[in-house]
Amino acid sequence: DKMINEVVSMIQPVIQKNSNELIVSYEANLGTMYSDVTKIRQCLFNLLSNASKFTESGKINLVAKRETKDNEDWLIFQVSDTGIGMTDEQIINVFQAFTQADSSTTRKYGGTGLGLVITRQFCKMMDGNINVKSEFGNGSIFTINLPVVVKESQVQV
Repeated sequence: DKMINEVVSMIQPVIQKNSNELIVSYEANLGTMYSDVTKIRQCLFNLLSNASKFTESGKINLVAKRETKDNEDWLIFQVSDTGIGMTDEQIINVFQAFTQADSSTTRKYGGTGLGLVITRQFCKMMDGNINVKSEFGNGSIFTINLPVVVKESQVQV
């Protein structure tokens, strides 16, 4: 929860800029994670930053929980918002470099279009994944799944 609190304090000014409310909830038993804290922090910051950029006077939720799947412990981070959402076509392209919903989105909201690309790459590097669900006009939900223990890379010499 220390890392989550750090991310929340870093992102709070961005959240407030568009008059949004951040709601954070996490289980008391999150435990310890053996992974790259800097990468996780950056992933959460990117998702929360996007959520606040595409939401005005709305709610942004950050939920963290621990689950066991196939005898392996996972931490799940979910960022949801009540923002503009995305169409099915936009969802397909959302993790590609320099892709925003369309050029009018770039003009209106700014940004480089790299935040989600970096987030996805970091998740892969930590043996995890990220997925998105969105409804145009009703917001988006981004979910990061990360193993509690990242396996050592198998390097052949």
